[in-house]
Amino acid sequence: MFVDQPSILATNSMEGTTLAAGSNARDLIGRSPDHVALHKPLANGVISDSGYAGLMIRHFIDNARKRSFPKWHRMAVTFPCCGTRLERRAIIEAATLSGASKVFLVPNLISAAIGAGLKINSPRVGILASLGGGICEVGIVGLGHIIYSEGARFGGETFDYAIHEYLLHSYNIQITMDMAEKIKKKLAYAESSKAPLETMRITGREAGRGGLKNIGITSTEISKALEAPINSIIDLIQEALDNASPAVLADLENFPIVLVGGLSLLHGLPALIAKMTGFQVVVATNPLYASLKGCSTVVDDPSYHVYCMGSA
Repeated sequence: MFVDQPSILATNSMEGTTLAAGSNARDLIGRSPDHVALHKPLANGVISDSGYAGLMIRHFIDNARKRSFPKWHRMAVTFPCCGTRLERRAIIEAATLSGASKVFLVPNLISAAIGAGLKINSPRVGILASLGGGICEVGIVGLGHIIYSEGARFGGETFDYAIHEYLLHSYNIQITMDMAEKIKKKLAYAESSKAPLETMRITGREAGRGGLKNIGITSTEISKALEAPINSIIDLIQEALDNASPAVLADLENFPIVLVGGLSLLHGLPALIAKMTGFQVVVATNPLYASLKGCSTVVDDPSYHVYCMGSA
């Protein structure tokens, strides 16, 4: 069973029923009548509303299985290193509300390392950067443990918002966050000076006046607008290296920094990180789903249960 959907839920506010979830709910943004309420139960990579999160997960599971079912078995859910105990409890509660009878809580860095193929039990350590939509994390992993970790509540959504704000202030044009994400994927480069000359025409709402406005934008200007969040990623990785022991740094001479998550696919980011840190950098195979693959392994193989932070 595999589902890849945005974390949005649409409910009927008068009847309290679920209308849509994922991409179907996202399509209702800006188009829904008053009685339809849209919810984003995940914020900055953690669950902000366990009730709506449970409904959303249950909707995804029911649709994937083509039928509704009252109770099923095991679920592994990742948890960021910078999350709080209350947020951890909300994750377990949401998973239980969705119908899971057993919930394994797995540190995201461990799950991503397993999914990326790192030998986490090896005495030789590795460094992993998980660059997701709501949270970026960097960790040093070895002997089955996270030796060092640091996370910050920014990610791909921060990049999308930066593009949205740049276009609003520079061109007086309002676009959807979906459009901002498309612009990021097509035009955003980690180094604006190395961005090839690419252009894209977009249409949005003219702020303050209404009506449609059509403009052309370039890869260079979009890349410059993203310099601040890109520098935040570099700083996060450099901080991990600054906290690493000489033995860890010696291991990194032979084992590259591994990137997972959607932002690892940003044009030129691995090369920029390598230039700024002096270490080799590689993107994991299928980086978008490395953490998901790790979760699947934890659920299916009892020997991996030792890596869970807790279960319920």
